[in-house]
Amino acid sequence: MIDMDLDTIAAFSTPPGESGLAVLRISGPLAASICDRLFVASSSRFKKPSAMEGYTLAHGYWSSIDEVVLACFRAPYSYTGEDVYEISCHGGQAIRQAVLDSVLAAGARAAGPGEFSRRAFFNGKMDLTAAEAVMDMIGAQAEKQAQVAYRQLTGGVSRVIHERTDHLYGALARLEMLLDWDEEEERPEDRELLVHELEHSERELRLLADSFAGGRIIREGLAVVIAGSPNVGKSSILNALSGHDRAIVSNIPGTTRDTVEIDLTLNGYLVHLTDTAGLAIDSQDPIEREGIMRAENALRAADLVLWVLSPPLPPEDERLQEETRIERCLEEGKELLLILGKDDLRPTLPAEEDPAYYAAERFPDLPTLTWSDRSEDDLHRLKEILVRFIEGGILSSTEETLSVTSHEQVKSHGEGHSHGMLTHARHKVAVDRAVELVGRARADLQAGLSFDLVAISLKEALTELSTITGEDVSETLIEKIFSRFCIGK
Repeated sequence: MIDMDLDTIAAFSTPPGESGLAVLRISGPLAASICDRLFVASSSRFKKPSAMEGYTLAHGYWSSIDEVVLACFRAPYSYTGEDVYEISCHGGQAIRQAVLDSVLAAGARAAGPGEFSRRAFFNGKMDLTAAEAVMDMIGAQAEKQAQVAYRQLTGGVSRVIHERTDHLYGALARLEMLLDWDEEEERPEDRELLVHELEHSERELRLLADSFAGGRIIREGLAVVIAGSPNVGKSSILNALSGHDRAIVSNIPGTTRDTVEIDLTLNGYLVHLTDTAGLAIDSQDPIEREGIMRAENALRAADLVLWVLSPPLPPEDERLQEETRIERCLEEGKELLLILGKDDLRPTLPAEEDPAYYAAERFPDLPTLTWSDRSEDDLHRLKEILVRFIEGGILSSTEETLSVTSHEQVKSHGEGHSHGMLTHARHKVAVDRAVELVGRARADLQAGLSFDLVAISLKEALTELSTITGEDVSETLIEKIFSRFCIGK
């Protein structure tokens, strides 16, 4: 571990490249003396850097390099908990580099990825959940991502974890008291009360673990893949959702040879949309075969599949192959919505060529959506289905079900629960393990096993939960988390 009492670090907190302004951050015990050496105030009304009070600014000149504004943040009230100075200079590459070089030459060290936030963690300015939220805030592309990250940054997840651990500590304290009693003093009602307490903890932890399904999608974005046979209108759906002609559309089968990927936001949620090559059978074209392979890979990574069926339906052998692919998706746990394309042609079709009849007969339990490129209502309904799926985790094609899920399910998976929503896989693994250990403790109590065995399971569960906030965590995990950060944060 770095001896932070002797080490001063510096890095730009603004992105590399040309900009109007750039901000260099210096943190550590030498920060004030470095600024005293290199900064010249523009007038006597500004104090020298080492005499500046926290949250003050001074205008002046930096080592004959540039005109700058110097900001001072005093320990322990700064971001890192150390003395921090920020130099706002012009953002040209040559000026940036010269300012940084002067600071390094004066005794600072170039900061590594996430080192400022790492110091904030070690100095008690934030826990690990807040540190992870910092990078989520930086990487947020959509409004809901930023909202959930901000709630985590301001302690939403930490508060829920502490509530769960406090309840377990209460049960553990009761156990420790019972361990001090003689066996003759044990009463059945004491064991029964503990069982009820652990059932409550187990239930609450399980609800928290279940929130990860929606939380992950909000944090990472919903991965939607449009699939189906060649020339069924997949690219038209992508273009309609994106609002512009991103993919080439033609009546020639096989027009899309590769995956086409775009990001869009719906009601503040990030959606990763992928259009795929038509899933033809036994194509001899090597380029088309490569496109089909990439389509299969995209399907494996999808959260939601929009499978397009359009007239004319393929021949029976191709239809069977398509059914096999759909069933494989369902067996892998994929959520799948059947898009019944070219709906404006339905009045002219015999029943055996109508995708709606086919879908009702072959996949009666799958949700469907009729689709026409000419219908704004169809586009609106598709967007609504995607939003409701993100918020509620339920896929449906009926307006009645959508109206039911839109309020209650948002509370369970979406914004209403975001104060206690898990968005990181690391947190989910720890909570899952805690659920398992609390369940074991509860089962041991019900089986009449000794209190000391029950206490061991509860202590292990508490250890798992403490890794989320960083109260009991290895140096290896700390390094792994902060290595993902950008330099300067």
